Amino acid sequence: MRLYNQRIDNVLAVVTLIFLAVFPLLASDFRVELMGKFLVYALFALSLNLVWGYTGLLSLGHAVFFGLGGYMLGLAYSLQNGVPPFMSRFGIEEIPLVMRPLESVPLALLLGILVPGVVAGLIGYFIFTSKVSGTYFSIITLALAMLFEMFVVNMQAYTGGFNGLMGLPRFPVNGEPLPLMTYYFIVLGVTALAYLFTKWLMETHFGKVVKSIREHESRIQFFGYNPARFKIFVFTVSGMLAGLSGMLYVPMNGFISPQDVGVVMSTSVVVWLAIGGRGTLMGPVLGALAVNWLSNLLSEQYPTLWQLFLGAVVVLIVLFLPNGLYGTLEHWWKERSLHRAEKETKAVLLTESKVDLKKAGWRA
Repeated sequence: MRLYNQRIDNVLAVVTLIFLAVFPLLASDFRVELMGKFLVYALFALSLNLVWGYTGLLSLGHAVFFGLGGYMLGLAYSLQNGVPPFMSRFGIEEIPLVMRPLESVPLALLLGILVPGVVAGLIGYFIFTSKVSGTYFSIITLALAMLFEMFVVNMQAYTGGFNGLMGLPRFPVNGEPLPLMTYYFIVLGVTALAYLFTKWLMETHFGKVVKSIREHESRIQFFGYNPARFKIFVFTVSGMLAGLSGMLYVPMNGFISPQDVGVVMSTSVVVWLAIGGRGTLMGPVLGALAVNWLSNLLSEQYPTLWQLFLGAVVVLIVLFLPNGLYGTLEHWWKERSLHRAEKETKAVLLTESKVDLKKAGWRA
């Protein structure tokens, strides 16, 4: 059974990678930029899959970590030429001491991964050591998303407020932004590495324990494991991946605003994961790419009704494909493989029985 799962994972991963690698060679710059953004969303969905898919904890505030990473890099770009306009409008003449490290873009890139990880670790420590789980965990993370969005809006002198940070370049080198094609393949490479990391982590002993926590936490405690430690570690790693996706989002999108880091983004990634199939390797990638590409297509064809159509599609998939697109495909592949194996076994047994009968007749 496990061999069949790995086979379909590998086949679909290779096919998807080839398609994404060839896509920019055939599409316009506009479509390439869109696909690059959707790849960032796929990386974001992979981060949530570690928590919700494998550990069974539904986080409704994961955009907090996405936003921390995004704003770290966005502020770093904004500070390259001294005090930015959105600060000077409020009479700020010097860059605040706490923001000085962000004047270095390489340091900001490091902080964009570490800070979300530290914040996630601290939040996870207080939540999981208090044995909070289930609905209460989801409510707490949702509240955190609302608070973070309000914080970004209200601290407009330092974050750009409701308008966010705009006009952000695409990783400038010698004063010129990276070519779109180059940055697209960087995003594709990082997303592929995140996929391989998730695959490796879930195949280790640690990953098996994490998945067991999702299925039966009390049994894991009986065997001497501390589920809180595993949850804290997974939540921390998930926060770091979300921060990384937020940083990649900023150069591809050119701006970041409170709408990208609050409740809307947090619930959107939940939808992508549910549609793709949580607890699977390729589900987050397929869900993020499919839902966002469909959203873009419907918005172009039906500007006033696209949200209604998209909502109907999502409801139908949730009702009739509860395991998601990839989860359903994986189940079909299992059934097909098992049916084939059963037929082969019956054929072998039938052949062996015929041979035995012939031998018995020859002896008689």
